[in-house]
Amino acid sequence: MRPDSDTAAPLAADEGPTIAFVHVQKAAGTTLKFILRNSLGVRHLDVNPVDPPYDRPFNRDDLAFARSANPRLCSISSHELIEPTRHLGDLVLPFTVLRDPVRRSVSHYQDKVVRGRRDLGFDDFIDDPANRNFQVRKIAGEEDLQAAMELLRDRYFFVGLAERFPESIRILEALCPYRLDIRCRPQNVAADRAISEALLCDPENLKRLQEANQLDQRLWDYVDRELLPASRRRAGAGGDEPLPRLPVVIPPWRFHASRAYHRLVYRPLLKRERRRRAAQA
Repeated sequence: MRPDSDTAAPLAADEGPTIAFVHVQKAAGTTLKFILRNSLGVRHLDVNPVDPPYDRPFNRDDLAFARSANPRLCSISSHELIEPTRHLGDLVLPFTVLRDPVRRSVSHYQDKVVRGRRDLGFDDFIDDPANRNFQVRKIAGEEDLQAAMELLRDRYFFVGLAERFPESIRILEALCPYRLDIRCRPQNVAADRAISEALLCDPENLKRLQEANQLDQRLWDYVDRELLPASRRRAGAGGDEPLPRLPVVIPPWRFHASRAYHRLVYRPLLKRERRRRAAQA
């Protein structure tokens, strides 16, 4: 039986599993993080590596620090959760959401240019190996489609699709070891998609995007055809009707508590620990 986030006492790290959301950039992850924060409050943390480089895979030492900063921790998320079964072993239960590779790729590029304010040409972006088959790399740690498929099948307790987001979230709600409040507010949605739509309308650019994401497309197809339907059968849940929206007038106090803990406790402790280790190096 799952603990009730409204009535049950919070689980400490040694009393229940630590779920780990492998946050793929531009794949509805920020909206899913809203659900995690609003469901679990201060028991959820957006985590970062302690030692440089800070974009490296999050590992056991980083998790130990996060748990020391938050003894009630039961849920983590990060862009740096890369092949967590290799770097964290059985310490966490990973899950993720993938997105149509071409649309995820152009959205990622647009985000780097608009929000990241980077003078980055599309040619430079698409020719960078780090931006090719990005989702396979995130899951397997390298461009290994077979490894990514096996990891999602055998080690992840759930994998969803952004294109089937309401269905995915309802399945996650049924499979998650903690009770989730699936009311949500869409987060980090691009106000202007002019850059991405222009790229998609250009046949040559579209061809390059498809070529750069061939393995990602095969992984997405595998999840769409096999893993997500299997999860739906296992969960006995699903449905593509829209998720309930959280009215603006209702203060999502758990969400605010989670964000405040991250900003006022975890981040200051992380910065202090980084400075301490740098001084000792």
